[in-house]
Amino acid sequence: MYKETYRDLSHGTDEKSAEQIKANGFEIRGRSDSWCGQGIYFYDIKKKAWWAAKRKCAEIAKKTGKEINPTVVFADIIDLDDDKIFDLRAYKDLCDFEKGISQLLDGYSFEVSGTKDVEKIITLRACLISYYADKNNKKLIIGNFRQRPQPMYEHAIEFSNNLDMIFGIETIYCVKDKDIIENIH
Repeated sequence: MYKETYRDLSHGTDEKSAEQIKANGFEIRGRSDSWCGQGIYFYDIKKKAWWAAKRKCAEIAKKTGKEINPTVVFADIIDLDDDKIFDLRAYKDLCDFEKGISQLLDGYSFEVSGTKDVEKIITLRACLISYYADKNNKKLIIGNFRQRPQPMYEHAIEFSNNLDMIFGIETIYCVKDKDIIENIH
């Protein structure tokens, strides 16, 4: 068994939430239709986390009318057993995932024909990834995801600092167990 370490992962949020995180640690939150379901989301590209923080603050300001400052919190995941990681970039993990959920999808087929169908498939994917991770005691999910087609993503070049972001692909780290997070700063 191998141990994996990820240092200085970045999490975009607002200043008030960042102070709470630094004082009390992270909490598992989020929507079940997020990329990998509920979890704590991190990026290895700091500019992406800043962009996510600005987006979150803009959404809060739109709802409340209050200006909120964005910030980024950094954290490490140190010496996590590789069998606790579900890496969607790894062929073996994808094969195991397919086997693990195939019985749930037995007889179902999907045809994508428009934007609404794409959103339904994204939601189904999030539910299946989360189900598989929970069932197999995975504490971290790592995946490369194509950005959703939304107007807010049109300026991806502004926060890109590598070719993946220019082409609309981002690596997401979704923590399913807050106890694996260390060195919050």
